[in-house]
Amino acid sequence: MKIIASDFDGTINYKGKISQEDKDAIKKFRQAGNKFGIVTGRDAELSQWIRQGDGFEFDFVISCTGGFIRSGEGDVLYSKKGKIGTFFDDLIKKAFELKTTFFAISDVFNKCYVDTLGKIPYDLSILKEFTHANCTFPSDELAQEFADYVVKNYSDRISAHRNGWSVDMPPANTSKVTGIYEYAKMFDSPEIYTVGDNVNDILMIKEFCGYAVSNAVDSVKAAAKHQCDRIADMIGELMEEKQNECQR
Repeated sequence: MKIIASDFDGTINYKGKISQEDKDAIKKFRQAGNKFGIVTGRDAELSQWIRQGDGFEFDFVISCTGGFIRSGEGDVLYSKKGKIGTFFDDLIKKAFELKTTFFAISDVFNKCYVDTLGKIPYDLSILKEFTHANCTFPSDELAQEFADYVVKNYSDRISAHRNGWSVDMPPANTSKVTGIYEYAKMFDSPEIYTVGDNVNDILMIKEFCGYAVSNAVDSVKAAAKHQCDRIADMIGELMEEKQNECQR
């Protein structure tokens, strides 16, 4: 059995649309006894917008950059949480220094927004744990600087994965890779394939038999073993077993 874990925004959801060709290919792939799902940096609340219907069917959604997994029917399969601590005060301060334009912390569907205009004090007392935090910056460079700061100072408490000018932060030691492994535990030695377009997909592309879509950033293309114009092309190759092994 094969599992395809696809990034959502910019990969299968390209320019706000999932092509009919991709939908048809996914249906054929699943009918052959395989599993297809989404792995995304979106938090649990935003990932609820990824729904079955209109020809797009899937088996799982791994959100919160690996920290939260639900089935295609919406059942919770896995959830990883970290403890809220005073380190968030320092992270928020650092994010403000780097001109953050958005900062939010969530515990599945409860969310604390930080007012980036500085007019309303944030209150973390509504959260005892977190599944995901996210902040955005005016540039990729500032986002990378913030991600580096998180990794250097708080990697034992929280992870940081840059996605363009955004930084996604699940609990420590959590990534798209760990989320895919958690889902794969449900099956007996499945073949795992991944596909993505941005830098937060590089780890999973390197770990598994990874594809980069043609619109991916250069660093993702360099990390990938294979490239495809669309998901349907990737599925076509896998169904025909043209790509039957991946050197890690």
